[in-house]
Amino acid sequence: MRAVADSRLERTRKGYAQDWASWTKFCNESGVPLLAVSPGTLVMFVEWLWTQPGSKRGTCTAPSTIDRRLSGTVVSARDDHGVKPEDGVARLARNRLKQLVKEMEVNGETRGRGQAPPLLVDYLGAACPDNLMGIRDRALVLMHFAVADREHELAANRVRDYADTPGGIQADLRVSKTRPRIVPVPYGTRPSICPVRAWTAWREAAGLGDPDGYAWRRLHSRWHTLLDGGLQPESIGDVITRAGQRALAGALEHGTE
Repeated sequence: MRAVADSRLERTRKGYAQDWASWTKFCNESGVPLLAVSPGTLVMFVEWLWTQPGSKRGTCTAPSTIDRRLSGTVVSARDDHGVKPEDGVARLARNRLKQLVKEMEVNGETRGRGQAPPLLVDYLGAACPDNLMGIRDRALVLMHFAVADREHELAANRVRDYADTPGGIQADLRVSKTRPRIVPVPYGTRPSICPVRAWTAWREAAGLGDPDGYAWRRLHSRWHTLLDGGLQPESIGDVITRAGQRALAGALEHGTE
């Protein structure tokens, strides 16, 4: 049990801890025994979560968050508390969640942040301005697309994890919640959106000479100077979201959806 817990990524462990804390609060308020993780109590959990406020004031808990709470609760009960839930223990709860989502959609309601704005290639220049932060963000976005990775995989990468090859580079995604892998990244046919050229431009502009240093460094938000340490997964997600918002603004300015 200890080995399983220690092998989880820090972000995953924190997420499970938040999920279990939410389950604990539900149990305290409803009188359900803490370890009574069953199909019926999980349906009750979904109903309770549906009424809870979201992370931002004035919002309600998003369906995706509720689904994650279910997963985290079942995993924590099994791995950390010795509970042996039956197979498919959360199936009824997820069916109830789908019903609630359908009812919400029929009523024209929304929850959560919704779909992120698209990052259109034609407006990548406007999305990532011509300064050190823009150079980093452009390289990060293009690499994210090129290797189809998760934010925590990019956050863990060091400079040595992007090795030059005759046809481009190869990205070594060593830290992964799904599977470590090496992904070849060839030169793009359009230099302006080529992930290899963008990575090289960022590496040179930032002076990333230490092979063991973080590939995606933090920058001062105002002065755009390098700071110690690398970007956190959440920060990488924020970079991509902001780039998408700027790209969408550029598309709307030019009359394009």
